[in-house]
Amino acid sequence: MSKLVDKSNDEIREMILKLFYDVHKKAYSPKRMRLKISDFKRKFKNSGIKSSDLLNNLDYLVQTGFIVKEEDTRQITTSKGTFPSKTVYYKASHTTMDYFDGISKFQKVDKSISRVDVTNIQGVTNIISGDSNVIINSQYVDLYKNLDLLSDVVLKSGSLGNEEKLNYIGEINTIKAQLGKTNPDRSIIKKAWEKLQPLAAVAGIGSFFIKVAELIMRLTA
Repeated sequence: MSKLVDKSNDEIREMILKLFYDVHKKAYSPKRMRLKISDFKRKFKNSGIKSSDLLNNLDYLVQTGFIVKEEDTRQITTSKGTFPSKTVYYKASHTTMDYFDGISKFQKVDKSISRVDVTNIQGVTNIISGDSNVIINSQYVDLYKNLDLLSDVVLKSGSLGNEEKLNYIGEINTIKAQLGKTNPDRSIIKKAWEKLQPLAAVAGIGSFFIKVAELIMRLTA
């Protein structure tokens, strides 16, 4: 039996996400992108992490949209009759892929879905995304999309109350609104960013916050 290790929930979640990311990247068919719970546990057999910690954090990642839970149901016939049999699988979501691969022109923007086509229009970028258009200064597309990821994890966080989520997303939207201007008002961005600082210490959000912080520093320097 492996010696138990002391890891924070965020460290365990990072390990779980990396596992599913690697499985997704190496898969040669859609079904190979998924893991049954028994396969998942086996991957961490020698990690020293308690099974309960693994399962609790896997459930958290499902709830926050980083991991997708799928169910396959089929009929099994025995001498006693026909019964449904259900198998549960887990796989990396698009949020997990964006987390490791970085932003993509096909990333969901402003909760819009479907295809994303990016073209430059006189110094701004017009992101056409399914049911909406978002105009962004072409210098700040990376920042905008990382803010969108940050907004998404804030919305899904189990560590924040509804009022906190509303306030934080409001500040994120304040920054995003400035990114459509030829000359964003840096004083407005700085004030909004200051109010977002507590997110750095919120479980499951810190890594997204750091990515945005690096881009904000370039803009406000």
